[in-house]
Amino acid sequence: MNYALMLNPSMIRPLIFRWRFNSKIAWFLGFSLITSLVVFYVFQVSYVTQASFTIADYEKQIADLDKEFKNLQLNFSNVSSLSSLEETLVARGYEKVGKIHYIQVLESAVVTK
Repeated sequence: MNYALMLNPSMIRPLIFRWRFNSKIAWFLGFSLITSLVVFYVFQVSYVTQASFTIADYEKQIADLDKEFKNLQLNFSNVSSLSSLEETLVARGYEKVGKIHYIQVLESAVVTK
């Protein structure tokens, strides 16, 4: 006796391939995918453009601060020079020393309380 089971190929086909290819669904999915990618691209380009303008603004601020720093260094070197120190001392009432007299201590002198 032969206990082999024979399946009819016409019975297998509807079980496996129930889903049919619908071109309308494929076109809709393709169009929606392309549309979403284009929208994503536009937002990314907008973000990159905004970031590049922000970077340009920061570079301009850095250049301005560098110029200001160099001016401050120049002003500091002018203010801290000896000629300006002499002018400041004269303005505060100090006078230039003419002749210096030192106190001479004798060798035989001893200090006591």
